[in-house]
Amino acid sequence: MVTLDQVEKFLGQVVRDEYGRSLGKLVAVFADVSGNVEAIEIAVNDYELVKVGAERIVRTPDALVILPEWKVAAIDVENRLDRVKKRMRSLEELNRKGMIPTHAYEELRKKLDAEFKKVREDSAKVRELLKTKINELDDQIIRYERAIANVYVLYMSNEVSEQSYKASMDFLRNAKSKCLDEKKDVEKHLELLSKLEAEPVEPQVKSVPATQPKPPETAPIPVVVIEEAPH
Repeated sequence: MVTLDQVEKFLGQVVRDEYGRSLGKLVAVFADVSGNVEAIEIAVNDYELVKVGAERIVRTPDALVILPEWKVAAIDVENRLDRVKKRMRSLEELNRKGMIPTHAYEELRKKLDAEFKKVREDSAKVRELLKTKINELDDQIIRYERAIANVYVLYMSNEVSEQSYKASMDFLRNAKSKCLDEKKDVEKHLELLSKLEAEPVEPQVKSVPATQPKPPETAPIPVVVIEEAPH
């Protein structure tokens, strides 16, 4: 949660996403009577206003950072999925040890089952969202690569100056690099969601290897030496 006091000093400044890309200028802040920011508006291309909810705003000492919508959705589902599975494992462990009554176990289990079903449905939707985002980023990366190749051809054929070539290539390469960074981030969260979904709900009971009984020790057979009497 960010407050109006934390945000107002950034009014009129350029706002960026966490990959360093400029999103536009912060031009308006919406806050409740307690001073908690509910949303901000960013001016894009000097004519379009984009509203951003407070859940996407991260304050750093020097700037406001805007999280992408897919990341906010992914983190929310990851936290819920992790929490509900931990509670289910704890409940099963308590029940296994006989530390809670049956009626309480059944009531809690029913509630957690319903929550688990809902979060799994939300997780499936978010995973599809992440896959779509990866495809969009792949398309964008291809467009940057085509533009880079085109500018390179024009430069090599002496149709653009070296100064123009460097300015163009610096922008295109930087933009492509940031797209790749975001793609890696999306893939990381997609992998994390799959891992969380695959985690077992039942508590892991460590099996203790059975000890083999030791064979009974046999007492040594006494040896008696009989000396023959002299003739």
